[in-house]
Amino acid sequence: MQALPTHILPPWLTPFHSILVALFSAAGELQACNKGFAVYLGDTPITEATVHIIEPAFARLMQMPPGKDGLVYHGLITLQGKDEIRRVFSGQVYRLSQGYLLAAEVDISSFEQMSHDLDSMKMEMDELKRQLARRNHALNKAMEELKEQRGLDALTGLPTRVQLDERIEQEISRWQRYHRPLSLLVLDLDNFAVVNGDYGRETGDEILIHVATIIKQSLRTLDMTVRYGGQEFAILLPETNEMGAQIVAERLRMELESQIILPLVTPLTASIGVAMLLPDERRESLCARAERALRAAKDGGKNCVIIAGVLSECDYLSRNEN
Repeated sequence: MQALPTHILPPWLTPFHSILVALFSAAGELQACNKGFAVYLGDTPITEATVHIIEPAFARLMQMPPGKDGLVYHGLITLQGKDEIRRVFSGQVYRLSQGYLLAAEVDISSFEQMSHDLDSMKMEMDELKRQLARRNHALNKAMEELKEQRGLDALTGLPTRVQLDERIEQEISRWQRYHRPLSLLVLDLDNFAVVNGDYGRETGDEILIHVATIIKQSLRTLDMTVRYGGQEFAILLPETNEMGAQIVAERLRMELESQIILPLVTPLTASIGVAMLLPDERRESLCARAERALRAAKDGGKNCVIIAGVLSECDYLSRNEN
């Protein structure tokens, strides 16, 4: 790096140890510098360094009249290097016969302000992170609640009709590949409005929970029991044909009939509609036939099982009396 001629250094620069000194040509090009300025340049040789005085603008410096000692400017000086990064210094600019001499030291106040700004930004960032964490927690909680509402019945803990619809669609797709039987039961507790009226809603809820437990304990792990609505339950039976579904339905009906669920003094009975998936049948049709069979069971005296036919007139009663 080219060293500055000692005769162009003003005497007052001598006591400074950490100071940047550079000589710029009349066109604003860097010509020479001291070791302090070389630190600012880093590893870039002075022959390759491209450093410009940005503020005050070099054209403005050229128009400023020099003082007796050649001083044309003092204050904050902004330099921009080849990396286009701007750095702020505090110092003076002198007009010399060779061009312009810059003598400066790092502007401590600017660093303090930058440090303060960084601290403020960090505090704001930390607060934003906390807010984001709180919002993420609230969002995750809301999603979990939505998932629970969508997937499980709040009272019985059983899946809801939404999950049943999804499972039936999956089983229909499996039927299309393997043609394995699939049956659906829709069970409705008989005279349950009377139970609620005589014993109250809370007791009715406890009975529904008990019935849900009985149904779950009576089925296989691959079967699916759902809260279909009100006092209705639906049971999906994969790998089960019409006869097998009828057997399951009768077993459930008799299981309920054989128990006295306190505080009831008489058995709680149920009417059940059964439908087996037909070739090329859609979910809506399967559910509709099972519901239609259930209505026939209710109209047929309750506490019985009805098997759905392809047509309504083909529905038949599998059990007429207790």
